[in-house]
Amino acid sequence: RLARRRAMVRFKNRYLVVEIAHNDGRAMEDARKERDLLDAIRDAVKENFGDVGAGRAVAALSVRYADAMTGVCVVRCDRERARAVRGAVTTMEGFRGRRAAFAVTHCGGTVRGARDACVRRLSARLHALVAEGRVREADVEGILETQGKIVATAVTN
Repeated sequence: RLARRRAMVRFKNRYLVVEIAHNDGRAMEDARKERDLLDAIRDAVKENFGDVGAGRAVAALSVRYADAMTGVCVVRCDRERARAVRGAVTTMEGFRGRRAAFAVTHCGGTVRGARDACVRRLSARLHALVAEGRVREADVEGILETQGKIVATAVTN
């Protein structure tokens, strides 16, 4: 007799790196930003794809990381629903009652790729904030080091 082995089923996820640019130029508020962002994405999926589409997409949807100062965040979703979530995110026009533009800058299947893309976007946004005079040049390396560690732990957990 041959023993049948049951194969473990692995969930295949996609990680979207999303950049949020508020039209008024101010940063996001820190309190409950991940939860509020997740609710806004769920509402956008429901608005664009109806109850059935939202039910399918929302099961594996989570915001793994969000940075209030730069507006960069990482969203995890199911591989089969990644295009729907990406489309819904790009149609969003506001967040927490403020108008904002949402752009998906990276879509990948590995944690490492999402982490690296997120750190690259953080670096680009921080240098843009330096050019605007909102962050000192001397603080950029320290912020990047700290945020890199936070991204590494937040995305993998």
